[in-house]
Amino acid sequence: MVVDERKEFLCEWINQSTPYGGCKLEPASADASFRRYFRIHTPDGSRVVMDAPPELEPCAPFVQLAKKLKDSGIQVPQVYFQDLEQGFLILSDFGDLHYQEALASERRNNLYELAVEEIIKFQKGLGEWATQLPVFDRAWQSKELEIFREWCLPDVSSQEFEKYTKPLTDGVDTIPKSFMHRDFHCRNLLVTDDGTPGIIDFQGAMLGPITYDLVSLLRDCYVDNSEDWIVRQVRSFRTQLVQCGLIGPEIDEGTINKWFDWAGLQRHLKCVGIFHRLKIRDGKPEYLADVPRVLGYVKQVLKNYPELCDLQSLVEQASLLSPDS
Repeated sequence: MVVDERKEFLCEWINQSTPYGGCKLEPASADASFRRYFRIHTPDGSRVVMDAPPELEPCAPFVQLAKKLKDSGIQVPQVYFQDLEQGFLILSDFGDLHYQEALASERRNNLYELAVEEIIKFQKGLGEWATQLPVFDRAWQSKELEIFREWCLPDVSSQEFEKYTKPLTDGVDTIPKSFMHRDFHCRNLLVTDDGTPGIIDFQGAMLGPITYDLVSLLRDCYVDNSEDWIVRQVRSFRTQLVQCGLIGPEIDEGTINKWFDWAGLQRHLKCVGIFHRLKIRDGKPEYLADVPRVLGYVKQVLKNYPELCDLQSLVEQASLLSPDS
């Protein structure tokens, strides 16, 4: 019989250190990291319990960012109880309706509008404070891209790979930086009771490209959107950035499109690598089903920018698993 020691410690902490002793833990969700979530029903209403092994997924960044975001009017979970040493949190519950499911409804366009508003709110309200966050610089980009090399191009050395990716990392590094959620997609947005987006999984926030969260949302690893529609959304985003004074009017559509494409290319190469790692190392094959979509984004951008032709040739040599591998 397998004993879930962390769950036992979690129950003990809830019983001894919170008013919710005796509440039954129901599985809520897991994600691609080492965190997992439970739901408890309390006299105060439903609550979400986060279990994050501290040596693998420290909770302190989540708690610190949650306070700052909430103070700035961003709808993120309230932290009611915490034990950072053990990696346990009790949070407010946004429910079970993720954007991934909700986008299939007639509210699709409205939900996207609300999500883009949140990105603007991040950048307008947190831009100055975000300079205290870790910087999404060339070194960080390269570290993420190394995941793709390790799991999809293992016969290519890190040094050789960096030569191919340098034009991309240099280009992304020139994009103006602001607050960046870093994983702003349909599985990290929930539709709350009042219909607005509740934002989760923000603990990896950085100071990064202003187009990064937008491309995470519109060229989502888990949802298809038409390219014509995406182009219109990027155009609208540029207008909002200009109106808020976040970029100057001299930044034309061609420039913002390139910033969008290149930030997305870096992200999507990383994601293809992560999805392969999840299958090969972690025994989570379900993410392979999304590789064709993400690879489609990669190929589309590489095809459109001749200055990335060497990287395009290298990516075509990658060893990629099929969804039914």
